[in-house]
Amino acid sequence: MRVAKCAVVVFLWFFSIAVSQTFAADSTSPLSNLGNDSGLLSGIGDALGSSASSLLAGNPASLQTQAVEDAFATMMGDTLDRNDEAFREFGDISNLFGLSFTIGRFEANGIKTSYVTVPLSYTFPPKQDLGREWIVSAPLSVGEVNGAKTYSVRPGLALRVPVTSRWALTPALAVGYVKSNDLEQEAQQAGASLSSAYRIPLGAGGDSIHIGNLVGYYKTVKVNLAGSEFDPNIANTVFRNGVLYSLPLDFFNKLRSVEFSFVNTYFTGTKTYARSQNELAFSVGSTRRHMGQLSFLRLGVSVVKAGDVKGLRLNFGYYF
Repeated sequence: MRVAKCAVVVFLWFFSIAVSQTFAADSTSPLSNLGNDSGLLSGIGDALGSSASSLLAGNPASLQTQAVEDAFATMMGDTLDRNDEAFREFGDISNLFGLSFTIGRFEANGIKTSYVTVPLSYTFPPKQDLGREWIVSAPLSVGEVNGAKTYSVRPGLALRVPVTSRWALTPALAVGYVKSNDLEQEAQQAGASLSSAYRIPLGAGGDSIHIGNLVGYYKTVKVNLAGSEFDPNIANTVFRNGVLYSLPLDFFNKLRSVEFSFVNTYFTGTKTYARSQNELAFSVGSTRRHMGQLSFLRLGVSVVKAGDVKGLRLNFGYYF
């Protein structure tokens, strides 16, 4: 049984270490002729985050942006549906495995970035179930920056805390690592964030609006560039806010639905290539009110714009 009381919005998403590529090996990269000069390396924090090809921060394919998206997706995915009072009649909610695929392709100033991510996850209640759930995740990514290969992994642990049947908070921990042999780079990043999800039902038809909010602090821990290790001191407070409209389909007995959403991500702190990122998304799949107990899947596409960076993101998610 899922019962949550009280109304206090506090959230803590702690520690996201996610790492990906940094700069393409071309003339557009401010580090293309840097070599191993440690004096120069110690002062390039802004440069590392202010390139369209940076995998540290400031664009949709960067490690910082993907870390924020990981936290937001964990919080918004099925949070309110497994927390919904409509499932109380079924008793305790079972464990849940998640296997997803995300493909992203972006371009700006002739620089092309792309990645494929497999966000594996497992959700289970504590032994003494207080209406809470642990979420273990391990997003694995393979990417390219103008043909240079990159690899990253971002394992994490989150705790979903229901406040009411329509409102939940998600504190979490995560670590991550990225490496590119082609670019001779590897990096680590840590972050802390606080997120909230709230559902507004719109009548007996099953329509609903979902509101998600996240604020986080992310800082680069270490960068290894062409054999030189240093801390570029990239630190950003990030705000990610979105709204989603879910419409069940009558001809599928409301077991399937379409969803429309808009999400904005805003970066403050260290200068980044794009301060703001906007996403318009559409998806179709299992209705959220039926996602708590049974296996379900969703397919979606997002149009992403961050400054002059434009691109698409395709999503497929299956949970069982």
